[in-house]
Amino acid sequence: MNTTPSLRLAAALFLCAAVATATDLQILCPDGARVRLDGADAGVCNAIEEGLYLRDLTPGEHVVEITVPGGTPQSHEIELDEVAPGRLDVRADADQAKPTGSLYIQCIPQTCTVRLAETDIEIDEEDLRLREVPVGRYALRFQRGKKTLEAVAFVKEGKPTGVRADFLAGRAGIISAGEIPRLEDTRWRLSQTWEATLREKQMCDQFNAEIRRMEALRKGQPVEKPPQ
Repeated sequence: MNTTPSLRLAAALFLCAAVATATDLQILCPDGARVRLDGADAGVCNAIEEGLYLRDLTPGEHVVEITVPGGTPQSHEIELDEVAPGRLDVRADADQAKPTGSLYIQCIPQTCTVRLAETDIEIDEEDLRLREVPVGRYALRFQRGKKTLEAVAFVKEGKPTGVRADFLAGRAGIISAGEIPRLEDTRWRLSQTWEATLREKQMCDQFNAEIRRMEALRKGQPVEKPPQ
């Protein structure tokens, strides 16, 4: 008895089953919100891309954790199907009005990098002023060359909070409201919203990553895998 056709059929069914073991998930979430999938970092939501799209996931139950800037992590359980892509919409949870304040950040000298809400922001020539920052506790890490300073800021509703990193003195901490320049002072640039700053930084990082990828392709070098 010739069993070759049966073996071929079994192999084909096995391949089909293997192909069907991956699915996708679209997460609709606020711009700048950080996403974790089953405890691992999965990326940041982008309004231009309508949230975050995760590919090649294993069907079954998963835990998605969403953290909006300045907020607390919110967990969502979802079960992914083998056939249809999954979809999780958490925008309604974040649409509720949340109290905000403003955050002013200064470096001495005026060039450094500050890590805020897991995002590195360059401060060059001008101080950084953020408005519509969600109320809460923020840990800031300043970097200038090999020197590192850290500080903790508490943003309160409707009030300005100022943080200064003085690398000359070797310390960082809160400054008084009187030391924060007024918006009318033309020496300082106009303030921008918290979300706009994070979105601007994310788009800049994506652009730089694409430049590096194209350069690597041109030189025949290994290409960085784009983040999900």
